[in-house]
Amino acid sequence: MIELFLMRHGIALDLGTGGIVRDEDRPLSEAGRKKMREAAEGIRWLDPRFNLILTSPLRRCRETAEIVATTLGQPEIVSPFDALAPGQGFQTEGDSPPRLITDLAASSFERVLLVGHLPDLAELTSWLLAGHRNLNVEFKRGTLCLIEVTSLPPRGPDRLRWVLSPGQLRQLGHRH
Repeated sequence: MIELFLMRHGIALDLGTGGIVRDEDRPLSEAGRKKMREAAEGIRWLDPRFNLILTSPLRRCRETAEIVATTLGQPEIVSPFDALAPGQGFQTEGDSPPRLITDLAASSFERVLLVGHLPDLAELTSWLLAGHRNLNVEFKRGTLCLIEVTSLPPRGPDRLRWVLSPGQLRQLGHRH
């Protein structure tokens, strides 16, 4: 069984703030960092023991992944993953698996955290659970979900274990 944890990046600054002109350069806001550190405490309480944390190369995702990894005491397991960049991971033809899945299949792990963007994470979740991209899956910034798959690419119906909102993760973190 492979555990895929999918997480949307935390709250980032808007374009134009502080002279930011490129989307890929948007950092987490101060409030976004604070909330993500609190959510990461909730993730630590879950004790996921990730083998790998893969992140979109965009700054807000890298910062989100680094906060989670540092909180878990595993900063060395974070790697950029181009298939998580906006619009890159869900390139597919017909019934073939999305690029993200075929690229992931080349890696070896039991538990991976994927930190990315909308709509890609929602479409990936839909594809894993229903075999198409049309489920209405909500990912607020900082949402984390766990999907179990038997293999990559998946051969059968996968299982949604849970979806936790950022507020629920922060509440878990306050239990420490």
